[in-house]
Amino acid sequence: MEKRDLKKILDELLMPIAFKSKGNNWTFKGNELVKMVNLQKSQYSNSYYVNYGYILRSISFDGTMHIYNRVASKDIVGQQEITELLDLDSPIPDQDRTTRLKEILIEKLIKKIENINSEDDILHELQGRPHLNDIPLIVKEHFNLEL
Repeated sequence: MEKRDLKKILDELLMPIAFKSKGNNWTFKGNELVKMVNLQKSQYSNSYYVNYGYILRSISFDGTMHIYNRVASKDIVGQQEITELLDLDSPIPDQDRTTRLKEILIEKLIKKIENINSEDDILHELQGRPHLNDIPLIVKEHFNLEL
């Protein structure tokens, strides 16, 4: 599998839900927020990461997502599978890799970004997190969250 195949998978999943593609980025511009998905290549190997997040339109934008996530798993075995699937040098047959990547991306990316459509949705998601250490101060202040 090659990078263009990963981009094709993301196109197939994101374009039907109104995302626009440019380079390694996919965006959906809503009234209150912009949803973003990014395909990032590792600088150390032929591996990739799928990042996603949100830009709140009511807060100044400095070029980085206000809310940033990565497609990942909380359990070790699940994370190992994601890592191996996104390592294009791993010996997984292309059809198997494509099928499993689509399943994981639907579960861990599409279902999440489809449910976040407003600032209220973002606030609800943030309130469900165990900590807000990775949330920028400007976002915490905007939502009056504990600093």
